[in-house]
Amino acid sequence: MTLSLQRRRYFIAFLFVLPALLNFAVFRYIPIGLAAQASLYDYSLLGGFGAFTGWKNYIRVFEDDLFWTSLWVSVKYALMKVPLQVVLALLLAMFVSREVRGMGIIRTIIFIPVVTSLVVGAMLWSMMYNKDLGLFQSLLEIVGIGHTGFLSSSILALPAIVFMMVWKEVGFSTIIFVAGLKGIPLMFYDAASIDGANRFQQFFHITLPLLKPVTLFIVVTQTISAMQVFVPIFVMTQGGPFFSTNAIVYYIYQNGFAYNDMGYASAMSFFVLAVLVTVSYFQFKALKGEVEY
Repeated sequence: MTLSLQRRRYFIAFLFVLPALLNFAVFRYIPIGLAAQASLYDYSLLGGFGAFTGWKNYIRVFEDDLFWTSLWVSVKYALMKVPLQVVLALLLAMFVSREVRGMGIIRTIIFIPVVTSLVVGAMLWSMMYNKDLGLFQSLLEIVGIGHTGFLSSSILALPAIVFMMVWKEVGFSTIIFVAGLKGIPLMFYDAASIDGANRFQQFFHITLPLLKPVTLFIVVTQTISAMQVFVPIFVMTQGGPFFSTNAIVYYIYQNGFAYNDMGYASAMSFFVLAVLVTVSYFQFKALKGEVEY
């Protein structure tokens, strides 16, 4: 039986996306299913599946004070990082979107941290945060501020990690904002100028509303990324001092791999997944907007 031209095209298109589908199935969906199964058992990496516990691991989540402490650390991290990164990325995007000589080099400099290894970056920033010989300590001594233990302070450790991660990821958000700015027709600004609108009025009444879909994408993706922070905490603080940087994903890692309690770690993962889905839903409700040119 011969296939029609349209069906042949569909079949060829399916062959092109098949590797991606297999990748998602093998490395995403199947592990998610196995994690859901593990959350209902007394499961460990060494001993495998033990006794069926049902909802016991999920009930344990609500009774674990350290879980809620770790979740609150992740929330604080997201509340500090996401607004700062979005605002800084928008300002940088408005600056680098101008077509002037040498701007391409500046865009490259801003984007370099994005492609830099996060592990290497975290190690370098740990050395710069050193309270005795670090770069930041040397700068503080110039203005007369003594030894400051950024990563050894329960107050400064989390903001220090936020600062480092904004440096690491702001370039990606900047590029997205630049693409959004390039998509705004110039006729809107020309018409506003004719009507007497200044630059601030154009920004708040034209730029921000038309960037709403782009802002939604950045806010949602960066919130999810912030709630999943792990590498800088693992490299720089190990959750300390006094659990002030013990983010929820690091706590899940500890239970799964350090304490060998993978069943409970899986249950916590699904609880965090539910939190992220809920937060993302309300972000969509708050920032959703369709723009018609």
